[in-house]
Amino acid sequence: MKSGFRQSMAWLHTWTGILVSWLLYFIFVTGTLGYFDSEIDAWMAPELPKNTANIETSLTTAQTHLQQYGQDAKEWRVYLPLVRSEPHLQVNYQQINEQGKLSRVSKTLDSESGDVLEHRKTGGGQALYRMHYRLHYLPTRFAYYLVGIFTMFMLLGLVTGIVVHKKIFKEFFTFRSNKGATSWLDGHNLMSVVSLPFHLMITYSGLIMFMFTYVPFVMNASYGLGEQGKKQFFDEYYQRGAPNDAAGIAAAQLPLPVLYQKAQDVLTQHNDTRQSYAMRIYHPNDLNSLAVFSLEQTSPSDDGAKLILHATNGATYAYTPQFEGTRHVQSIFLELHEGIFATLSVRWLYFLTGLTGCAMIASGMILWTTKRRKKALSNPAGLPFSFKLTEGLNIGTVVGLPAAIAVYFIANRLLPVEMASRANWEMHCLFITWLVFLLHACMHSWQNRGAVAWYQQWLMAAVLFALVPITNGLTTERGLITSIKQNDWGFAGFDLVNLGAAVLCMCIATLVKKHRLVNAETAPKEKQRREVAA
Repeated sequence: MKSGFRQSMAWLHTWTGILVSWLLYFIFVTGTLGYFDSEIDAWMAPELPKNTANIETSLTTAQTHLQQYGQDAKEWRVYLPLVRSEPHLQVNYQQINEQGKLSRVSKTLDSESGDVLEHRKTGGGQALYRMHYRLHYLPTRFAYYLVGIFTMFMLLGLVTGIVVHKKIFKEFFTFRSNKGATSWLDGHNLMSVVSLPFHLMITYSGLIMFMFTYVPFVMNASYGLGEQGKKQFFDEYYQRGAPNDAAGIAAAQLPLPVLYQKAQDVLTQHNDTRQSYAMRIYHPNDLNSLAVFSLEQTSPSDDGAKLILHATNGATYAYTPQFEGTRHVQSIFLELHEGIFATLSVRWLYFLTGLTGCAMIASGMILWTTKRRKKALSNPAGLPFSFKLTEGLNIGTVVGLPAAIAVYFIANRLLPVEMASRANWEMHCLFITWLVFLLHACMHSWQNRGAVAWYQQWLMAAVLFALVPITNGLTTERGLITSIKQNDWGFAGFDLVNLGAAVLCMCIATLVKKHRLVNAETAPKEKQRREVAA
C-alpha cells in the first residue's frame, strides 16, 4: 500500500509536471527577472540621468511644479528618489484637460532644475514582471485564472515531489555525472531540494496575492455582487481615498520640505528609523488638507506603514506603523513574494533561488524526454508525434524564452525612438523571437535532430546576450566602459550580467556539443556496425 501510494504520487508528479511545465517555466523566468525590475527600467530608459539631488532640493522642486501646474488638483503625489523603484523625482496630480475635465498627469522631473525628463517609450522591467501573472495577449481576468490553475499544479507538483523523494536529504548531496537520465534526475532533485522552502513560499504566496479573485465568495456575501460592492470592499480593505473631506475653505499649507521634516520628527519620537519615500497631499491649499507619508519597507511586516499630518499646521492626524489583522497577514505573504523590502544582497538571493526554480522545471522537462527517448527510438513507426512535439517545445522554451528576452533588450536600443506603439513592439519582438526558436526546435525534433537544436539554440542565445551590451555601447553614451568609469554600477551591472549570461550559454553549448551532439552522431553508426557484425 505504501509502495502503491508513492508510485501513484510519482505518476501524478510526472504528468502534472510535464503538462504545465512550459507555462510554469515562463512564469518563473519572468517572475525572477521581476526582482530587478527597477534596474531593468532604468537601463531601458538611458535618457534619464543619474539623480544626485538631496531630499530638500527634490521637495522644493516638486513644490514649485505642483503649485504652478496642479492648482486645480484634488490630490498631489510626490515620489522621492530614495528607493530603487523611484530613482528619479516623480510628481502625480490632476490637471484640467482640453475637454474641461480633470485628468491625471504623471511627470518625471530633474530634481535640481525642475525640467520635465522625457525618455523613450518602453515596457521596461515592469512589463516583464507583470507577464509572470498577467501573461500577454490574453484578457487580464482569464490570465489570472489560468495562472492560478497552473500555480495550483505547481503546488501539487511540489507536494507530490516531497512524497516521491523520501530520501530527500540524501539526494541533496547526490549527483552522478555523465549518466544520462540518472544525471538529469539528480540535477532535478538537487535544484528542487536546495531551495524547496522558497519554492513552497513563492507558490503559496502567489495564490494569496489573488485570493479575492480566486475565492470572492466571502467578499460577495458581505458586499454583494457587482462592481459597486467590489469597489466599496477594496476602498475599505486597502484604505483607498482621502481620510477626510475637503472643507472648501482656502488655507495656506506648509511647504513640502517643512512637512517632510515634521514627519521625520514624529517618526523619531516613535523610535521609528524609517524614512518616507512618498507623500500625498489631499485637498491641496484647503483648510482640511492632509499630508500622508508612506514609509520605506525594511522587513516583510512593514507594509502599510503611514503617517498622516495636517498640512496646514503639521499636527499629527494619524500614525499607523503597519497594517493590522488579516490585511497584515496577507501583506506579509505579498512582501515575501515580491521582495520589495529586500536589500541588494537579499534580492540577489531571491534572484538566484528563482533561477534554481527555473532550472528545476527545465531539468524536469528534459528528464521526461531523456527517459523516453530510448523507447521512442525503438518504435518501428519512428518517433511518436507526442515525443517530437514535447521535445521541440522543451528546447524552444528552455532556450528560446531567455534568448527572446535578450532580443527584448536589444529591441529597446534598435527600434526608432519616435516609433508609434514602440513599447508594444518591444514585446512583439520578444514573442516573435520565441516563436522562431520554437519552430526551429520542433523542425529539428521532427527530424530526430534534437541534439543539434540544443547546440544551435544555446549558441544563438550566447550571441544574443553578448549583443545586449554591444548594442548599448554603440547606440548610447552609457556603454559598459563609460559606466564603469562614471561609477554607474546600475548600467554597468546590467551589461555585465548579460555578458555573464552569454558566457553561461556558450559553456552549455560547448557541453552539448561535447556530449549530446557527439553521442547523437555516433549512435546510428554504432547501431549500424552492430547490425553488420550480426
